[in-house]
Amino acid sequence: MAPTFETANAADLDVIRALLSAGDLPVDDVDEHISEFLLAKQEGATIGTVAAEYAGEAALLRSLSVAPSHRGQAVGARLLAALEASAASRGVRELYLLTTNAVAYFESHGFSRISREDAPSGMRGTAQFRTLCPTTAICMRKTLPASSTATTATP
Repeated sequence: MAPTFETANAADLDVIRALLSAGDLPVDDVDEHISEFLLAKQEGATIGTVAAEYAGEAALLRSLSVAPSHRGQAVGARLLAALEASAASRGVRELYLLTTNAVAYFESHGFSRISREDAPSGMRGTAQFRTLCPTTAICMRKTLPASSTATTATP
């Protein structure tokens, strides 16, 4: 059975925090961005999540995590595609992220390594950049195709 996707709300905070903790991702400011989280669900259970912080034509991809029991089933790739489509529909042209352990995964999905200093100031000003992610985290960027829309990459 393929997962379904829905926007998170405050009732989902605990399950999101648990998923992020299982993936060694920061949870400190999840409640501040709950409306930007997308959940993957299967048979009523949340099996994955992803979110973005938006700043004009750029967005910070954050918090992509899939339950260990569902890894290797393309749940993360489908969440990423849904987030990219949503971001493109909002006029985002570039996605940025910080990672300590998923460089190869994101490279396989079109992201490239960049210097943290090359990220736009709107990205560098986020809590993820300033305090939540270690300074050793790798910064990555992906340019979204101009033709991307919410209907071209359905989960």
